[in-house]
Amino acid sequence: MKGTIMTSTSKILCACALIILVTFSPAQKKKAVAAIFKPVGEVDYKTESKDWSKAKPATPLLSGDIVRTQENSFAIVKFLENSVLRVQEKSEVTISGEIAKREFSKNVYIERGGLGFDVKKRPNEKFEFSTPTSVASIRGTGGLLLAGRDSNDVLILGNGTVDYQNLLSHFTTKVTGGQTAYSFSNGTIRVEDSSPEDKRLLKENAPDSSKLEGSNLPKDSSATSSSGITIGLTMNAPISREHQEMPITVELIQSSIPLDSLKKIATDFTLFYQAKGDQGFKSVKAKLNDRATKFTVPAADVSAPSIQGYAELKLSDGSKFTSPTHSAESNPNVFPIQAAQKNELKIEFTDPSGKKKILTIEYK
Repeated sequence: MKGTIMTSTSKILCACALIILVTFSPAQKKKAVAAIFKPVGEVDYKTESKDWSKAKPATPLLSGDIVRTQENSFAIVKFLENSVLRVQEKSEVTISGEIAKREFSKNVYIERGGLGFDVKKRPNEKFEFSTPTSVASIRGTGGLLLAGRDSNDVLILGNGTVDYQNLLSHFTTKVTGGQTAYSFSNGTIRVEDSSPEDKRLLKENAPDSSKLEGSNLPKDSSATSSSGITIGLTMNAPISREHQEMPITVELIQSSIPLDSLKKIATDFTLFYQAKGDQGFKSVKAKLNDRATKFTVPAADVSAPSIQGYAELKLSDGSKFTSPTHSAESNPNVFPIQAAQKNELKIEFTDPSGKKKILTIEYK
């Protein structure tokens, strides 16, 4: 009888453990899809589990997180695939993203305000901006979207093509670079050539690298050596987790000589990185074999909230090329790091079928 009681109790405990496991697993699978790279002024963000908090540089954003700016404030948001947003003052946007079958689908919902965008559209990937009135399907372009301006939405497109739909009437039309589209509350859309005022607004609010000098965004440009060789480099990295190896890719975006010729005269290719608390830069070397070269920062050097670094390519004639191009060591790129899940409790148990499982519980 006693043995029977113990067996029943064990089954109840296992059943409870299974219920808890199911409860906690969805939160653990959620990953960052973007990051607040540069908050200026009063910028806050909100998550499913945390109320409004002050945003800091390199703050990771999970799908469903909300970013809010106050008067005379703005925020630069960067997605994993390097699309960049400039959230205007007095705006509130929800950042959403889903990675499935190697496809990264993104949506930015603008509750109020506006944002400038530079979208790096890739094949088989979706990027949409939506408001209570309209939705813009982006194909890889730059522009400015204002929600609820004089009760209408305004889309100013700098380049590329956008499918623009009014959600009240479901009417859809194409907008191309150099045009401005108005989505009205009566369900209609009007498209016309952008006025000088539209172009001024677009220029003031575009998230281009030339306007972000000194920010946390990668600075992409080129330099020319004394021998006349021109080379441009850029650096990219996914939002990595603390205490795990971090891949950083340095890409050759411009070269005045063929790649095969460049490989023959490249004598040194180095990534310099600095983690939080480090006194100086550490280095990792690689060989230039392709246009994109991958460097790996050791797990022991990956610490939240960020890692900063720059790349340097040396040629046999003594010339050097860096990313960022100017003052690389004093003005390095900054890459966000997610804090490790330190408050975890892992319990091994056997379910009623006899299979061994691990229950992971996060706690505060």
